[in-house]
Amino acid sequence: MRILMLGNSFTFANNMPETLANLIDAEVVQHTRGGARLAEQLNPDTKMGGMTQAALENEKWDYVILQEMSNGPITSRESFLKNTALLCERIRSNGAVPVLYATWAYQKGGKQLESFGMDYDEMYQKMYDAYHEAADRNEALIADVGKRFYEEAAKQDIFAEDGCHPNELGSRLAAQVIADVILADQANKAEMVIEPKAEDNDTRLRILYLYQMLLTQTDEDHTLSTKQITDRMMEQHNILVHRTTVPKDIDLLRAAGFEIIGERKRAWEYYLADRKFSVPELKLLIDAVQSSKFITEKKSESLIKKLLSLTSENNADKLKRSVHITGRVKTENEKGYYIVDAINEAINAGVKISFYYSELNGKKKEVLRNDGKPYTVSPFDLIWDGDYYYLTGYCDEREAVRTYRVDRIKKQPEMLPEKAVEKPKGYNVSKYTTEVFRMFSTDEAIDVTLLCDNCIMKSVVDKFGMKIKTQSVGEEKFRIKVKVCVSPTFYRWVFGAAGKIMIEGPSNVRKAYKEMLQKSLDSMN
Repeated sequence: MRILMLGNSFTFANNMPETLANLIDAEVVQHTRGGARLAEQLNPDTKMGGMTQAALENEKWDYVILQEMSNGPITSRESFLKNTALLCERIRSNGAVPVLYATWAYQKGGKQLESFGMDYDEMYQKMYDAYHEAADRNEALIADVGKRFYEEAAKQDIFAEDGCHPNELGSRLAAQVIADVILADQANKAEMVIEPKAEDNDTRLRILYLYQMLLTQTDEDHTLSTKQITDRMMEQHNILVHRTTVPKDIDLLRAAGFEIIGERKRAWEYYLADRKFSVPELKLLIDAVQSSKFITEKKSESLIKKLLSLTSENNADKLKRSVHITGRVKTENEKGYYIVDAINEAINAGVKISFYYSELNGKKKEVLRNDGKPYTVSPFDLIWDGDYYYLTGYCDEREAVRTYRVDRIKKQPEMLPEKAVEKPKGYNVSKYTTEVFRMFSTDEAIDVTLLCDNCIMKSVVDKFGMKIKTQSVGEEKFRIKVKVCVSPTFYRWVFGAAGKIMIEGPSNVRKAYKEMLQKSLDSMN
């Protein structure tokens, strides 16, 4: 099941889309921005509107959830009703079901409600009326979260400190209400479905079953004869197929563009040749998933299972025997994929993000950086560097370009309405990744001169690329000048060369390296 959520911070707060996805085992995609109105989703000239229009035109969805700006159904009721109708029309053209995410009155007694100029019951009733009118006009489903909040607000704390947004409990409550509406609709549809009966002459089902059989049970080393196909069609689907019908059905599949090879042995035998991925390619992808520390063990198993479905059952069994995940060092941050998606969305929208960033202390406990306050960052690029994803961007607090390891971001970043700053002049992501030495440094890059033994050239090229300029020094050494962030990571790389790399300058870098080495020696006494 695929669900598209269109809204603002009432939708993305506390990563509510992920909670919904887990409740109903669905793929949930969000197009959200703090303070966004439904009108923006209809405007192809905005980044988010362009994305939404493209998604409704080019992708298949089961449900599309609509959430208006918090007080929009009251302050701009006619606009809300009009835009809801236009979106519902587009959603139905896509074949999806529109669901209105009816939000709530601001917290009773809070400053937000006071500044809005309404009492609690009045705001609740006006929100209720507007959303229900929109649902009735468009025959849309309605997830009446506002009504649930009205019933629960006096019993438990469901608001964030601002008295407007939900806290984590409030977001879970909202996700549950939406999930209940979708699951109830699914149950109603299931009761109405009439199971097709596979008659002997049902060509449509027979052709589909034949393709499925060739897809899952054949490859270059495992073919199916005409008799095997007719026997399995009867055994698996209770469809009687004459042997002369099989070649005709094969020809129909070929006419549709499927590459099916027929070989004349004792009898005609067939296999499906056009695979999206060869077995060596799948092995390469599986190895990449296995070795990635950024991908959790649970997600690795899920991705590998999907990759195995892209080949025949026989090849899948071979690949399974080489799959070993347990015991590898893996991240435990299950939210990493959604964090990456949120950062990508912010980059595409050209806005700043806010997030909490953590590190581990000596007791393996997570500790928030920046004195427990969130960082505000203009995201530039997401970089896959070895084992992890990294985010580069301009940090407002540090007033400089910084790098952040994505799996250390505590939860899905909040997209801010403020426009992101431009990339600095001369910023080049490829050059930047070389300078920061595997993304661990936070210092400014400087020029460092290195004197290297010739035998270390491969290591230098691996690190800085083939375009690095070198100068021969005698017959056994060469000199290079590189721009790097002189962090402990850089010094470790130099030390790993076992004396075959010497730092010639600048003097402060030589001094810092010597001090680090001396400190290591002193620690052994």
